[in-house]
Order: sequence, then structure tokens, then C-alpha cells
Amino acid sequence: MNLKIQRILVVLLSGVFAVLIFYPNRLNRYVKRKYRAYVTAPKGTLKDDVTFQKIELGSEVKGLYTSLVFGPDHKLYAGEIDGKIKRFQVQPSGELRLEHTFKPYGEESKFSIGLAFDPASTFDSLIVWVTYSETSSNWAEFPDSHQDFNGEIWAGCMARLRLSSTTSEVVRNDLILKELPRFGPNEENFANSIVFGPDRKLYFGQGANTGMGWCDCEEGQAPSREALLSGTVLCLNTVELPEKLPIVVKTVDGGGSYDPYDVRAPLKIYATGLRNAYDMVWHSNGQLYTTINGSGGNENTPSSDPKSPYYIPPHPKIHYTGPKDIPAVIGAQPDQNDFMARVEKGGYYGHPNPLRAEYVLNRGGADVDNYEYKGVEADSNFRGFTYDFGPHISPTGIIEYGSDCFNGKLKGCLIVGRLGYQDLVVLKPDGKGYNIVEDYDGAQMKLTLDSGPLDLVENRSNGDIYVSEYGNKTITLFRPTENESNEMIKGVAVEEKEEITPLKKGMVVYEQNCQICHGVKARGATGPSLVDDKWIYDKDDMMSIINDGAKNGTMPAWKDILNDTEKECAVKYIMSLNNK
Repeated sequence: MNLKIQRILVVLLSGVFAVLIFYPNRLNRYVKRKYRAYVTAPKGTLKDDVTFQKIELGSEVKGLYTSLVFGPDHKLYAGEIDGKIKRFQVQPSGELRLEHTFKPYGEESKFSIGLAFDPASTFDSLIVWVTYSETSSNWAEFPDSHQDFNGEIWAGCMARLRLSSTTSEVVRNDLILKELPRFGPNEENFANSIVFGPDRKLYFGQGANTGMGWCDCEEGQAPSREALLSGTVLCLNTVELPEKLPIVVKTVDGGGSYDPYDVRAPLKIYATGLRNAYDMVWHSNGQLYTTINGSGGNENTPSSDPKSPYYIPPHPKIHYTGPKDIPAVIGAQPDQNDFMARVEKGGYYGHPNPLRAEYVLNRGGADVDNYEYKGVEADSNFRGFTYDFGPHISPTGIIEYGSDCFNGKLKGCLIVGRLGYQDLVVLKPDGKGYNIVEDYDGAQMKLTLDSGPLDLVENRSNGDIYVSEYGNKTITLFRPTENESNEMIKGVAVEEKEEITPLKKGMVVYEQNCQICHGVKARGATGPSLVDDKWIYDKDDMMSIINDGAKNGTMPAWKDILNDTEKECAVKYIMSLNNK
């Protein structure tokens, strides 16, 4: 062996040795990340006769919709991100004809997600509940929004509306809850989708303020921490509301006085540790299922040690009796997976919050590779997950399929939107624990989209599924084929698409695939800004980053999702924003 080869081997072995000594978990981390992605891919298969026909609807349905729901009048209601609500007549063909547009806040925009009909609603008495924020978001830009966003404002709200059944009039708008904890450096902690339970109480997910339970403290961001109500499923008893409204729900940690632990409190914490439960459904089996978006890596966890500088004492009504040696982890790895939870009252589902004496991230050392977490067990109240989507899937809307189509093969299955994969996945709950026993790849059923889905709803009279395609700014229909052609068809109202330049095409690709993370005009949201000078990687590497994902795993690979032309146009569009 010559001297040159010996030196190369020494350098390589020294590098491996250094990794093992100083970064003993790094190799294991990436192996586990790939393994997780592999084992969580849907494995079940259904026969070829279970397929849907994708139908593009016309220009009447254009909009940025965050919630879809059928009303007691059998019409489809679509909540837009700016607060408007559109009512559509459903045609025999499944196409939608716009009937009315409601403006609950006049010409003002409110960042809105949740939309649900009250169980007391009837054909001519339409009572709708909505969640919204008084502040804007990086998800969308409103012409009338205030640009001086204060990240410490408790700006989350819930309102009860009464809509006219014959006109676009909002007959009544009652503010029910105000000052939900809508703040945080990533602006992620929305009051999310709404669902009424079999007990006729209202349930909704309240997003978390941090990535992993303690101050994110990233450069250029205002520090934040969890609030008492954040990272939860909340339950509102709508029949026991006080005469004086709205209810100010800012808790003591924010300088307020609302106590969710008071037995008389109309708004209570139902379950905790749900980082961002975008949507949920009460299944006919009596169980509550919700999607959970996990954290990216390199975030921080809290400590249970009162002597630690990372310790925050819990709420006075919480008496913690657990271990005092749970360590804080600064820069926890790896990125956490996205999950589905079968939510039980009083359960904890893995997102820490020191104000509730919840210190352990997910399953402890089983999910965190940092040496500090070696031997750390899950919280004693941790209830586990019923399904593991894998990393960077971003599950969003969820429904229980109720139609007898396909001889009932899908009846009772949960159908979930996967924002990161631009498709729907089908999950079957069963057995004694009502957990997920089978999963089916929606792509095999032709349930794929051109952009990420946010919400979906089923017309149970015929099994049609309507999906909000956020990036495409539209609603797409999936119709059960029952042996019909599986090719996509266009609604009769669809206009011919004009030819667009590469720059315009790049804008479309960006809005459909990138804006949800990197914000409007690439100014940053849950992902970093792409128009400032604080790039982790060189801008010249943009194409390789899009192809293979970020080296630290915080951004997934797009090489198998976008074609070369789409990627090239996206790069051209992003660089055009950098030059402005």
C-alpha cells in the first residue's frame, strides 16, 4: 500500500472516529430517520375497483379555503382564510355553483381556520361557529391587514354566527371567546378546526407556541414559551355560556385571570401535548381522532429541575410529583414525526408544556437522540399515538368516510389529507382499542392532487369527496368511479388555461408547494425566509436543496414530486424575489 493511500485511509478513519466520539448519535439519527420514513409508508392494498375520478371544478370555486363543511341545507360551505364564507349549491354532477358570499367582518380580513355548524342548526336557522385571529399570518397576505404584527398579542378568537338562508346577510355575529394564545415566533399556534362531539360540546385544537416546549430563541425572533391553553384540544360547553360575552380566556401566565381548571369554567382543557392538531373527527365508534404536526429538529425542550435555568414552574393548581431530573435539551434531534392520536380525556400526547408540568418530549429517549435524553422515559400520562405518518408529511384535514360506495369497503375508514405528499391516505380503525389496523395508499385509488390539501368533506349521499387545494386556490372533487373511467375530467365551467412564462409558472409552483412553509413572497413562516441574507446554505445550491432536501433534515426532498421544469421555474421565481 503506497503512502498516499495510507494517508487517505488515516483521514477517513480519523473522521469516523471523531464522529463516534463527539457525535455518537449522528449516524444512528439519520438511519432512524430513513427507517421511520420507510416503515410509515402505507402498506395496505385494496382491489382495483376502489378508485375515484378527479374532477376539476370551475372558476366559481377559486379561493384559499381552510375549512369545508356541509350544512343542514345540504349545501357546501367553504371558509376562506380571510374570514369570508362561501355557500355553494351542489349540482347533480357534483359541480359547485356559488350562491352567496358571507362577510362576517365586513370588508376587514381575519385570519380564519375553523368552521362548523351548531347541532341546533336547521335548514332555515343556520348557526355557524368559527375560529380566527385578529392578527395576520405568513400563510397569506391580506391587503387590509396590519403590518405591525406584535408577536405577544393574545389574538385568537371564536365567534358564533347566524347566517341568512336566502341572502348573503350575516344576521348575527357574537364574539364568544377572545384572547386565546395566538402568539409565538413561528406564528403557528392557531385556533384550528372545530368539531361538535356526541355530547353536543364543541372541540377544537389550540396550536403550540414553540417547537418542542421551551423558548425557540432563534436569532431575530422574539422569545416565546407555551401558554397554559396552548398545544391542546379544548372543549367548550356551548349551552352553559355566561350572559356576558365574550369570555376573555387569557390565563395567569399572560397576565389574565381565566382559570380552565375551575369546575364552572365553560372552556376546559380536554387533552394536552398536541403540538398542532389542525383537524379532528368524532368517529361513529365514539372515539376522537386528530392529526398532529410534529416539530422540526434543533428545537429546545424544558427541564423539570427547579435549579435549572431552563425551568419554568407549573400552574399553581398543578402539583407535580414526577422526577426532578428531566433535562432540558438545547437543539434536540431528530425532526419529530407527524402522528395521529386517538384522543382520550385527560391524556398527554407528547408536546411538552412546563406550565402544565409536562416535561418529556413524545416517548423520551426513544424519540430524541441527544445524549441528555438517554434513559428518559415517556411521561407517566403519555397515551401514545394510533398512527405514525413519518417526518415532514404535514397531515391536515380528516373525515370518516360514511358512504356505502364500493360495497362499503371504505365505510368507517378515516381519510386524511397529506400536505407534504399532495394526496389523501386511507386509515382503518378497528379492534378493541379502536386504533389504526390498516392503512391504504390513496394514490392507488387516484386520490392525488396538484398541490397540498388543507381540508376535505364528504357528500354522504353519494360518496363524493371535496378537497381544499390550498396551493391551487381551488376545491377539487373526487367522485367514486364504480367501474367508470379513472381519467381526470374538467368541469364544464373550466376556462382554457393561458400560456404562462417560466417566471409565472415558478410563482404557481411556489404558491402550491413552498408558500405554506416559506410564507408569502418567500418572506418566511414555519420555514426560513428566502429573501434575506441569512441563508444556511449557499443560494447557488438551491436546486440541490430542492432535489435532496436540507442537510439538517428540516426540509424534505422534492426530486420525486416536482419535475425538472417546475424546479427550474421555482428557482427563477425565488431569485426574482431576491433581486427586488
